[in-house]
Amino acid sequence: MGEYQLAEQTLPRKSRPRPNSEGRREQIVNAALKVMISDGVYNATTRKIAEAAGVNVATLHYHFHDKEEIILSVMGVLASNYRGRLDERFGAPQTLHDRIEDLLAFIWGEIESAPGEQLVLQEMTLYVLRVPQAAHLAAEKEREIKQLYAECLARCSDVSAEDTARIAELSNFIYACFVGILNQWLATRDTDQLLKTTSQLVDAARAIWRAS
Repeated sequence: MGEYQLAEQTLPRKSRPRPNSEGRREQIVNAALKVMISDGVYNATTRKIAEAAGVNVATLHYHFHDKEEIILSVMGVLASNYRGRLDERFGAPQTLHDRIEDLLAFIWGEIESAPGEQLVLQEMTLYVLRVPQAAHLAAEKEREIKQLYAECLARCSDVSAEDTARIAELSNFIYACFVGILNQWLATRDTDQLLKTTSQLVDAARAIWRAS
């Protein structure tokens, strides 16, 4: 779930990213995502990623300092793609009452179409928390996703600038609750339960907005 435009903007270490000669960085990032989906983030070694990208390990390290930098770049690509689809889907005017349900339906559609990517995103969050120089990126990722949802809700026809704080609280509630729903689904793959709980979340979010 989302951009996270984190990968190259917030790297705190070593030096600036290496040149992107002949699209090698994109080639490596795309290969890394495939390896992470098939083998998991922890098992996605730089050697496996290099093999999947069709380059040698030396070439991989010319473009990326280490596995953590590759992970952050993958997060950035996934988030950028997610932002684009979100903006495209919610360009037309809509009331907040309707958008709450449609936003959650959109989020579920993204998960259903690419469950492997969702699992990878969850693993990435845990992985970066284990890396001291990158741990802060987990919190930044959470903030960016919530901001994406807040921006989407704030564009509703019946929401004004005075509602900014309320929208932020509502977005946090929706995001926090749906993360739990998503993790349950990743563990059980019980889609009926997910849809039922998501419907309850829609009702709760609407009630919170009416009461606030």
